[in-house]
Amino acid sequence: MASPWLLASRRISGLLGSRNNFCQVGPGTSRRLQSGTPPEPQAQQKAGQLANKDLHRSILEEVLIHEKKKPTTFTGKAAEKATNTFLYAAVASSVALIGAFAYFLVQEFFSQDSPQYIFTKALNMVRADPRCADLFGDSIKGFGEETSRGRRRHVAHHKYYKDGNERIRVMFHLKGANGEGICQVEREQRNGEWDYRFLYVEQKSPHRVTHVLIDNRTD
Repeated sequence: MASPWLLASRRISGLLGSRNNFCQVGPGTSRRLQSGTPPEPQAQQKAGQLANKDLHRSILEEVLIHEKKKPTTFTGKAAEKATNTFLYAAVASSVALIGAFAYFLVQEFFSQDSPQYIFTKALNMVRADPRCADLFGDSIKGFGEETSRGRRRHVAHHKYYKDGNERIRVMFHLKGANGEGICQVEREQRNGEWDYRFLYVEQKSPHRVTHVLIDNRTD
């Protein structure tokens, strides 16, 4: 049986050996743990942003660059051709309608031989005339013929030719605070230019009075 001193020396030797082993193994283990540590949070965030950017770019490329597959069967090709023809015809019809509408607006409101153009110009001259203001009042309104239901139509007009020149006569109604009446104006085209032949107003109520603003008639 070993003495207590021998047992104590053996225990101390075992403890010292374990400590030495820990010191030898510790650095290697520490290096292995450092080499296997997970990435830092900033690196993870940066990697996530790059992944999201690539994902968004892929979706946009899929939407913008994606090409529709062409049909391979006869029925599919015929259907695609019919669709394209319909779309081309719809676009052409729309362009034609827009052009026709623009032409109508120009002819109706900006052409010098347009009844609406002549009506607007004549009404402005009537409103600016002091004598017309005395007859009808300060606020003078102009309008076309009225229907039985009280609806106002376009101004009455008449086009004709005299001595090879085109003429147009416009007649519309006047109404003011002092009375009502009519206005008649006629223009004639000579050498490509439109000039006024006459412009006069006639008050019907309360008294019948005629006032001439322009008179260039020679016949």
